[in-house]
Amino acid sequence: MINKINIKKFYLLTIKMGDFKKHMQLAQEKLRAVVTSFNKGDMSVVGDLSTKVIEQIIEADASKQNKHFGSHTERHSFSNEEYPQEINILMKKIWFAYGGLGYDGGNGNTAKSIVKKLNKVLDFFEKRLGVKIGPRAIIN
Repeated sequence: MINKINIKKFYLLTIKMGDFKKHMQLAQEKLRAVVTSFNKGDMSVVGDLSTKVIEQIIEADASKQNKHFGSHTERHSFSNEEYPQEINILMKKIWFAYGGLGYDGGNGNTAKSIVKKLNKVLDFFEKRLGVKIGPRAIIN
């Protein structure tokens, strides 16, 4: 039976799923750029893009609860409440390492460390969200 309540529920679900899909598409696009950059040796962007991947994944997850964040602080608070400490520690190390890579872009060891951490974070979210997020950078 179609009524105003059912239409409103459908509309909210559509928006919610659209937000999830949009954030996942952005995360996947940025992840492909991380992998490409890392594999090409363009280390200065690995940290910045890895941070953006994580932000989009968190936004996708939050959209399932009809939430959206306007600041890093809100995203960090949500993260601390929703995810295991081990994952939060990894994400914070990625978030705070991107500045160092921007200034010390040639540091392949730092970029490699970020990619290793990102891979663990991606594994967690793929299980949590039940979706394949994307490729991983090959670490030698």
